[in-house]
Amino acid sequence: MGLAIVIRTFVPYLIFLTSLSLGAQQAIPTDELNRRIERQVRAYAEAPPEAKVTLGARTPSRFAGYENLPVIIDANGAQKTFNFLVAKDGGKLLYVREFDLSEDPYAKTMSRIDLRGRPVRGAQDAKVTIVIYDDFECPFCARMYVTLMNEVMTKFRTRARLIIKDFPISETHPWAMRAAIDSNCLAQNSSNAYWQFSDYVHIHQQEFNGKWKTAGEPASGRAFAAVDDLAVETGQRNGIEAAKFQTCVAGQSALRAVEASLAEGTSLGVSATPTLFVNGEEFEGALSAEQVDAALERALGEAH
Repeated sequence: MGLAIVIRTFVPYLIFLTSLSLGAQQAIPTDELNRRIERQVRAYAEAPPEAKVTLGARTPSRFAGYENLPVIIDANGAQKTFNFLVAKDGGKLLYVREFDLSEDPYAKTMSRIDLRGRPVRGAQDAKVTIVIYDDFECPFCARMYVTLMNEVMTKFRTRARLIIKDFPISETHPWAMRAAIDSNCLAQNSSNAYWQFSDYVHIHQQEFNGKWKTAGEPASGRAFAAVDDLAVETGQRNGIEAAKFQTCVAGQSALRAVEASLAEGTSLGVSATPTLFVNGEEFEGALSAEQVDAALERALGEAH
């Protein structure tokens, strides 16, 4: 079962058609055809075993010999609809993606990222913005953080600005959410305090993962207390009273900010950390300094 990829251009859209063969050319009973479609969709989408696949109602399409077929996949509490084209004779299934060429996709992505109130490193008015969706407990984030701060921003500090958005993955990183909340409470009062806290946690991540863990208690109270203590101390060094900080942590504003950042990242397709956006161009995973440099140089060359 091979995949034949055909590319056709329509103004102002670029449409990718991926053809999935359904086998026989003769008429196929409806139940059997639906079974084959579901199997092709599961394989192509790499759907998890527990995913529910629902075929929608067919409607006329603009492609001769094909009908529109929406397919809904429910998995891990999320639902997504994929629009397919199915041949009227039941022989082929096409997956269609349209790319609107009437607008800049990177600019559109950047317009959906809320940067208000976020601490900035680098040049405030830079033409290139690096946004990283980050998890304080993620080891790949720590590696990416060191690369960005020690190498990339040293070279580009007058030409680019760096902003961190929170994307704590609590299912696997128990204290990441607490660190994100604490960092937001610091950011509300002092950018210096925010960056000092962020620097320490990322650079000394293993201390939090090891020193304050107890057997059978990966998210022990001591781990949370250690993060809080660091935040309080960092705040006090920057003129933030402990009581004011603790009131923020106990309140809802910082939590809502983290949840909004999570929702925003998810809406952009972020599913893992670190995920980097350079003027809206997305890169997933811990990149090397050379890779980030290349992305920045290209973005600087394209900036108006």
